[in-house]
Amino acid sequence: MSGPAINVSVVIPAYNAGATIRRAIDSVLAQSYPPLEIIVVDDGSFDDTADIAGQYAHPVRLIRQGNSQTAAARNLGVSSSRGDWIAFLDADDYWDADKLAKQVDVARRNDVVSLIASGYRTESPETHQYSEQIASPVSWCDRVLTREDVNPFLLGTRMWTGTVLVKRSALGDERFVSGLEPAEDRDLWVRLSSRTSVWLMSDSLATCVLEAGSLSRGDIRKDCQSMLAVIDRHQRQMGFLNRLVWRSYTYYRWAAMEPNSMKSLFLLLQSFGTWPASLSRMPTMQTLGRSKRLVRVGFDLIGDVCHWRSANEPREASL
Repeated sequence: MSGPAINVSVVIPAYNAGATIRRAIDSVLAQSYPPLEIIVVDDGSFDDTADIAGQYAHPVRLIRQGNSQTAAARNLGVSSSRGDWIAFLDADDYWDADKLAKQVDVARRNDVVSLIASGYRTESPETHQYSEQIASPVSWCDRVLTREDVNPFLLGTRMWTGTVLVKRSALGDERFVSGLEPAEDRDLWVRLSSRTSVWLMSDSLATCVLEAGSLSRGDIRKDCQSMLAVIDRHQRQMGFLNRLVWRSYTYYRWAAMEPNSMKSLFLLLQSFGTWPASLSRMPTMQTLGRSKRLVRVGFDLIGDVCHWRSANEPREASL
């Protein structure tokens, strides 16, 4: 691989990540294309995260701040970085050894591209089972994408931040918005996708470890509430009808992950009330997915009622 030098800064926000931060840092140090610097932003951890990160020499640099959540930690890392390109990795995730090399090669061959992302894997920390997450749809992969080709909102929300490499000049003054966690990254990628060229790689180049309680992975309620706020922030760009579709889809996604049958039913009714027509063109949406979920929740509620009545019926007196 040859071409002009591309300097990459890597930003790793970390909160109480003592058990995983070494794996994340080591995966960046093992890159076949070495980064200019690795900036670990300790977000007010009260475990040994900062002690572990502080043991590393150059190119690792530790910055500490009071607990301010993910957006502020990433923003501090960006403002402290020096690279022409910036990559992001959470403290509980890790990269393949050729992640940066492959993305830098794309940047060199396509000088109009300013935002690069890829597929990835999810890993269950309990079972160590992996699931491939392709940067779908496949027709978008391995080519230059602009807002004329694809919907910027759909494109931006399909990127996982652990695979993103963004050009500093394209990022400009744009930053992650505090208070939108854990959807603050999707909000930023939507903004950038609306005004710069994007490249989605079909390769899976990183692993997202589904650690509970990590810095950027909240519960489904918080995620969907934040996503609804992101949708409203972009309503002018989306248009009235598209906004309704996305709000309906978000309510459905929330209902599908909600373990309480009554709450799930309420969310499904909100989804149908917001957009009663089909959602089949939305990401990962199955044909009649909402209707099937509604039937399933209905049966669950009937089962709950029957169980309650059985448990509360007066027993016949013994003869």
